[in-house]
Parts: sequence; structure tokens; C-alpha cells
Amino acid sequence: MAMIKVKVYDVGPPFPVNPTPVLWLTDENENMMLMLTIGISEAHAIKSQIAEDEEPPPRPMTHDLLKSVFENLGAEVEYIVITELREQAYYVAEIHADAHGRSVVIDSRPSDAIALALRVNAPIYVMEEVMAIAGKRMSKQKSVLDASDNTPDAVLDQINQAIKEKLNAAQPVTHDNNSLEAVKKQLQAAIDEERYEDAARLRDEIKKLEHNA
Repeated sequence: MAMIKVKVYDVGPPFPVNPTPVLWLTDENENMMLMLTIGISEAHAIKSQIAEDEEPPPRPMTHDLLKSVFENLGAEVEYIVITELREQAYYVAEIHADAHGRSVVIDSRPSDAIALALRVNAPIYVMEEVMAIAGKRMSKQKSVLDASDNTPDAVLDQINQAIKEKLNAAQPVTHDNNSLEAVKKQLQAAIDEERYEDAARLRDEIKKLEHNA
């Protein structure tokens, strides 16, 4: 399957407004856009590399340390790629590196891989299949981002609602043991991907299921 080269379009909403940042990726021609929810620390790590007015941290961040490790071991990051949308809930990425002529592939969260790629000027890719499934037309998404009546909260609400709909469509909730296990798996996925609002909602659902069991 072919890969599509992408770039970081933006990171938002502004952190003081809502604790769940969103990362927007676009193809080079800005025809398609892919949106990912990420953690606050990863958002800062990415934003520090793309924002002209962003002040560098006083001490190296985790991804700066990772860059130093690669450099001191004589390894070079060749590219990173978002390979999969797993269970319609979270994305999977790989860091492809060369270590003294040996190809190395490292499993990673997309946000960590992108933060590293920006620091070493490595290209960022998305598998064509992932973009076909989860990507949106840039013109439609840009209108959401730029519209004056869409505050960061409103944009995030739309994204969270879309995530909830995908979760519900993937694993409908019914009051039985199988459903309880399914929701617990969804909760773990939300925690791993740092989707805290979804995690809170799923914890409430688990309590209801256990109470009615």
C-alpha cells in the first residue's frame, strides 16, 4: 500500500481553553486532512517545533532526549508513518530508522513519532488506506477551523462527538458481561491514547453496567 507524505497543519485548540489538544495533518497539496487527538505534553512538543513565537523549554523535553539518543548511537530516523486506525479508536505509527546500515522499525504513538520527526527533519507519512478511511476533504475541514462561529470548544465538541459515534458504532453497548468487557477495552484504549473525556464517559458507563449486572 502506498504512503502519502503529510505535514503538520496545526495543533489546537489553545491549551488553556480545553485540555484535549488536536493535531491536524494535511497532504502536501492540502487536499486532505487527518485529525488526531493527542496528549497535552505531546502537543507542546509538536507546537514548539512549528510555532515561530513558541519559546524553547529551559530543559530538554522527552523528544529532545530521544533525538540525542538516536544521534549518540549513530542511528538516523529515515521517516515515520501512521500505519493503521485500530478498532476505529486510535492510530498506530512506526519510526523507521537506520542503525549502521541495519533497518530498524519502532512501534510508536503518532504524536511521539511526529514530535521526533520534526526535531530531526524526517518526513512524515500516512498510509493511503488510513487516509482513505479517516481523512477528510481539506476544504470542508478548513471551513470548520476558520469559521468565526466555531470556537475551539465547538470544534473539539464536534471531534469528540465523532469519536463517540465511532466507538458506539464499533461496539454497541448492551447490559451483559460481553458488553462490560468491550467497554473496558474501549476504556483502556482511551487511556492509552490519552482521550481523557472519552475515558471519563466510559468509566461512567462501566459503573452503570456493573451496578445493573
